[in-house]
Amino acid sequence: MAYKPKPWVDKVWLAWFVLQLLVIFLVDALQFYPPSLYEAEGSPLHALKRLHDHYVATYNDPIVQWELPGRPWTRLFSLVEMALQLPTAVYGVYLLGGGGGTSHGDEMLFFVYALEVAFTTLVCVHDVAYWDDAVYSLQQKQVIWFQLYGPWLLIPSIMAVDMFFRLRTRLVASAAGTERKTK
Repeated sequence: MAYKPKPWVDKVWLAWFVLQLLVIFLVDALQFYPPSLYEAEGSPLHALKRLHDHYVATYNDPIVQWELPGRPWTRLFSLVEMALQLPTAVYGVYLLGGGGGTSHGDEMLFFVYALEVAFTTLVCVHDVAYWDDAVYSLQQKQVIWFQLYGPWLLIPSIMAVDMFFRLRTRLVASAAGTERKTK
């Protein structure tokens, strides 16, 4: 039986892309904005800096503490987020917000995107396991694993599976069409 995605699934992915854009613009991209826009009290984006500082103070998450020694990969992941995740999320909102379906090229892009988001989040989840037990209790680590990073691992993983089956269905149909033509 061929895999046929339900229309509501694309609405879920649309909501995901909107959420991703909010997180990127309001939290993750802050480190790339000119400091004059967020550092000083009263600057236009100072509220975003306060949000970031509140998150760091609440969870003491070293991954979001920009350019922390010993974690140079966090800067790379941030750059990948800006270069791949941001444009893909913008395109996803444009495409899925229009109510149209996806082409094989869209599905391949979303498949790669989902794998990248899941993989980079998996690296972060793995990193949490090695945080100093004297600083982070098991309960604190579990909050970070399951409440903060867990959804960012699980949802893109589900998206990757969805896109895989969409692509597989197209490939099987294409192969069957080619086989009929050669007979």
